[in-house]
Amino acid sequence: MSITEEEVMIDGAVRIGATVAYGSKEGKSPAIVIVMGTGTLDRDGNGKGFNLNIYRDLAKSFADWGFVSLRYDKRGTHKSEGDFKTAGLSDLVDDAISVVRYAKSLPFVDADKVIVCGHSEGAMVSTLLTGKEDVAGLILLGGAGTCLRDAQRYQYREIEELSKRKKGPMGFILRKTATYEKSEAKGDELYRKAETVSSDSMRYKGISMSAKWLREHNSYTSEDFRDMIEAFGRPVLAVTGTADLNVSFRQLDTLNGIPRVECYAPENVNHILREVDDDNDILKIKKQYARLSKDPIHQGTLDRMREWLRQFGGN
Repeated sequence: MSITEEEVMIDGAVRIGATVAYGSKEGKSPAIVIVMGTGTLDRDGNGKGFNLNIYRDLAKSFADWGFVSLRYDKRGTHKSEGDFKTAGLSDLVDDAISVVRYAKSLPFVDADKVIVCGHSEGAMVSTLLTGKEDVAGLILLGGAGTCLRDAQRYQYREIEELSKRKKGPMGFILRKTATYEKSEAKGDELYRKAETVSSDSMRYKGISMSAKWLREHNSYTSEDFRDMIEAFGRPVLAVTGTADLNVSFRQLDTLNGIPRVECYAPENVNHILREVDDDNDILKIKKQYARLSKDPIHQGTLDRMREWLRQFGGN
């Protein structure tokens, strides 16, 4: 199928730069809004010296399957307006809702069949928006039922376990500096500072960041996200690969048994939905991502999403 892409600006609390991809404007098609993860990568999943193309690739697959897909730049980055360094989690939710409402307004979209696909932090944003906006279903990639603090704690444990296996000077340094307790203490210090400042932004160890974002994330537990998914009551597909070093695939166990929730843990698949080809070292994860981003998204994951999406139409 020939896919057309159009760049648009979406009005909301701030103006959001987005791309709409579709195969046809005839009739009304279901739609999928892609909500990206943390950081300042663009709507395709690319940044300075770091090109993943994960959101571009997902958007193309969704459009190939007969869905209108929308992906967008986060507030205060690239072609979206606003201030990234003062934006809170609630602002990211509101921006995602603006894109969902824009999707519903398109004359070639079935407003009753708009699905939200959130990746990483986007899975948290997508879950939160269900309390404020009516959507037909959720795809939660690498973050279902997980709060930010627990995701970070999982990473602390992964680094500590790596330190036990690492040999030579690097192993020695890690064992001295990167224990779980020390990492957790540093995390606690960061969140405590965010709670004490009155402004929406702050500086921490020379880095400017959003205190509002930290405070709002810290107000949610993984149990809260699990309860929101259950309260949603509509179809949810939760996917986390067994080689994901950002969040634990075992978190999917907390969602098992919730009506209308399907969980899938693809074997040896990492956070960017690629099959790993190395020893999966968390300290070398950026190099792994850069290398594997040239590979297609894991076919088994694509197949599972496509099969799940058939309930909404498409092809």
